[in-house]
Amino acid sequence: MKKLLALVIALTFLGTHSAPAHQPVDLLKTDTTAAKGPLLVDGTVSFAIRASFTKAGEKKGFRAQLQEGDALNFQYLIMDKKPENALKMTQLPTLVVTGPGGFKTTMKLNERTKFLETFSQTMYLYLGRHSSVAKSGIYSFLLTSRGKASITLGVGDKEIPGEVLRGPAPTPTASAKASASASASPTTAGYTMTQVKANNSAKSCWAVIDDYVYDLTKWINSHPGGSGAIISLCGTDATVSFKAQHQNQAKPAVRLDSYKLGPLQK
Repeated sequence: MKKLLALVIALTFLGTHSAPAHQPVDLLKTDTTAAKGPLLVDGTVSFAIRASFTKAGEKKGFRAQLQEGDALNFQYLIMDKKPENALKMTQLPTLVVTGPGGFKTTMKLNERTKFLETFSQTMYLYLGRHSSVAKSGIYSFLLTSRGKASITLGVGDKEIPGEVLRGPAPTPTASAKASASASASPTTAGYTMTQVKANNSAKSCWAVIDDYVYDLTKWINSHPGGSGAIISLCGTDATVSFKAQHQNQAKPAVRLDSYKLGPLQK
C-alpha cells in the first residue's frame, strides 16, 4: 500500500498522465515510402508506429484506412530518456501526412508533455498532436530523418485488436501458372475468364469480383469464416457471393484489394 501511494505521489509531482498501450508496429528499412509501408486497416484502432533512423535523409512511411466521419488522431512521441530527450526539436524526423480531398499537414512539434505508458511502465514525451475529422480513404504518413533518432507515432484511440497488412499484392504462384491453360500474364485488356476457370482449386484459387481478378490462394487458410467459403469461389465470378457477405464493409474490401491481379478481359 505504501509503495502504491508513493508511486501516485511521484506521478502527481511529475505532472504525468497515464496512457493505455498501443498495438506496436515497427517500420522496416524497406518501408521507404507510405505505399511500401504497412497499412493499418482501421486507422481508428490504437497503434504505436515505431521508427528508428541512423542518419539524415532516411525515409519511412505507412498508411491508415479511415471512413467518412472517423476521427483522424495521431501523436508524435519520444521516450523520455537519452539520447532522444536530449535532442532539439529541429534534430528529430519530420512528419508529413497526406490524405483524401487534398489533405496535407506537417506535424508541429510544439509541446513536451510527460506521460507514463502503463503496460511497459515507460515514460514518454508528447511532442505534437493532431485531431480532425477524416474523409473516406487512405491517409499516408511519411517520416524524414534529420539525423540519428527513434520516435513513436500514436495513431487511433480504440483499444481493440487491429489488422495490419504488409507487402504488395500477391503475384500468381508457380502452381497457378502451371495449371492455367494460357499465360498467367494479362493481355493489354486484362485476364481472361478461361484463366480464372483454370485456377479453381485450393492450390491456385482465382476469382472475379466486380470485373477484377483476384488470387485468393493465400487467403484460404486465413479466412475468419473458414477455408470452405473461399474454396467455393475458386475459378468463378464471385461478385454476388462477396457482396452478399461483405457489402459496404471496409475491412474485407481492403483485404480483397491486396490480392488483386488485374482487370477481367471483356
